[in-house]
Amino acid sequence: MKSLISFVVICILTASSPVVALIIDFSATRVCYGNITTLIDRSVLSTGDSVQFRTWDLNGDGYFGDEGFTNDTVFKEFLSPGLHQVGLRIITYNGEAKAIYKTVYVDYINVAFSFLNGCVNKPIQFTDQSTIVGDETEYSYLWDFGDGSQLVSGRKPIHTYTISGSYSVILQVISPGQCISSLPKTINIGDEVTVDLRFNGDTIFVQGGSVTAYVPPGIYDRVLWSTGETTESIIVSKAGTYWVRVFVGDCFSDKSFHIQVDKYGSTPVIMTLFTPNGDGMNDKWEILNLAKVGPCDVNVYSRGGELVLSNPVYDNGWDGTYKGKELANDTYYYFVRCFDNILLQGTVNILK
Repeated sequence: MKSLISFVVICILTASSPVVALIIDFSATRVCYGNITTLIDRSVLSTGDSVQFRTWDLNGDGYFGDEGFTNDTVFKEFLSPGLHQVGLRIITYNGEAKAIYKTVYVDYINVAFSFLNGCVNKPIQFTDQSTIVGDETEYSYLWDFGDGSQLVSGRKPIHTYTISGSYSVILQVISPGQCISSLPKTINIGDEVTVDLRFNGDTIFVQGGSVTAYVPPGIYDRVLWSTGETTESIIVSKAGTYWVRVFVGDCFSDKSFHIQVDKYGSTPVIMTLFTPNGDGMNDKWEILNLAKVGPCDVNVYSRGGELVLSNPVYDNGWDGTYKGKELANDTYYYFVRCFDNILLQGTVNILK
């Protein structure tokens, strides 16, 4: 009977005194380079146990003796930015011994970014090129484009300026450790470039013909055609789509145009543009192969629907006037029936 009672008492005592293994851990503040890192022992000891030795390895060399023996809080200024391996070792009075290493961040930012000077109403790519510590996705990037627009985040924003001039662009970078660094740069925005494309002749012609495409001399710094030519004018004799790019300083703009060639002359080839300015070139609106496809019944209307030309036997003589007065530069709508009685409709532009 006595042995049985003794056994029961022992079981109760054991159940009320659980053994918890040492859980070793510490925290470290993430700071900006030049500031003090605070390291705090967060370890959990077994019940009734206490620390006999607590030692730190602050330079990651495997030697626990950089800060000694009982300090649970350590203040350390690291002499270089970056990732530092820090270790903590604990030995308790009950004989438990454990060590742990963790990565401690000391943030550093050297702000840099790039862009190309641009033009009004042209999107400009800005690219962050900052030198930082750690994962760039943990950092915050804030852009001020200097034109009163909202601040923008991200590493590669695109911005469009609506007024020419010089602007101060500022990139501010903030680290998880509250490092804050910024850099201003000046960007120059040029005026918007408009392409003044003209033609000496029509963009629709019979095979064997040609048209001269040109820009007025002296307006642009550089000119580039899709043909590779850099002159202010080119002669086009083949059908296709072409473009011209004009430059003023760092700004440029493009304009494309289509050339149509009637190989056989069996359908009306109708001018889509003429320039009745009295210079003797392109002053009349023509059906270029009228001799082959005539007679042609022609009607032309303004944008507002007013009939400005009606001729049942057109003779290529219209000079862009209506009731003796010159019509305004604009787009007009034609309806043409020639020998085959097929209705052709399209637009013709008056440009003086």
